[in-house]
Amino acid sequence: MERILDYIVNMDAYLAQLVDVLGPWAYGAVAAVIFAETGLVVTPWLPGESLLLTSGTLAGSGIVEVVVLAPLLFAAAFLGDVSNYLIGRFIGRYLLRKPRRYLKPEHVAQAHEFYERHGGAAILFARFLPIVRTLAPFVAGVAGMEIHKLMFFAASASAVWVTIFLGAGYWFGTVPWVQEYLAVGLAIAVAVSVTPGFIAYVVHHVRKKRAA
Repeated sequence: MERILDYIVNMDAYLAQLVDVLGPWAYGAVAAVIFAETGLVVTPWLPGESLLLTSGTLAGSGIVEVVVLAPLLFAAAFLGDVSNYLIGRFIGRYLLRKPRRYLKPEHVAQAHEFYERHGGAAILFARFLPIVRTLAPFVAGVAGMEIHKLMFFAASASAVWVTIFLGAGYWFGTVPWVQEYLAVGLAIAVAVSVTPGFIAYVVHHVRKKRAA
């Protein structure tokens, strides 16, 4: 128990040691998760916003470098959308021929409806919606959106998304009490990041029950 309390109280020191040990791999691991959330189609459950906020908080606390994180995470988010689009463009119709556990029909239908409603801008708007952001580029690929249009919206969405969440985390990490009580600060950052998704989930199920 004392060991656990020591980890919590001195989390900043332990995290700094971990970053020193991992070196560039620490940044690579964060970028890999951000890429995989949209780039692999089947991993919408990965914590995109949470990771951006906590990474920004660590950067604001001086544990990692924001000047390295920002362009790296922008590239990861952008390439994730492009990869997702290419999967949809070349094998999307084959994947949708029959129901698949990792491509839930209701999620695909939701993303398709969102794309039909907003067109290319769906890529930008969807970046801020859990699950939909993972499937919107895939649906755009299936629908045959021109790749230069996809890349424009994907770059815009990635830049805005990373700037908002990484920037908010960085600002939060510069607050003195957050630097002193880093474990509490990180817990708050995670809670804030998952709140919108939780609200959207509750609203969706309430509407579904009313419709039934």
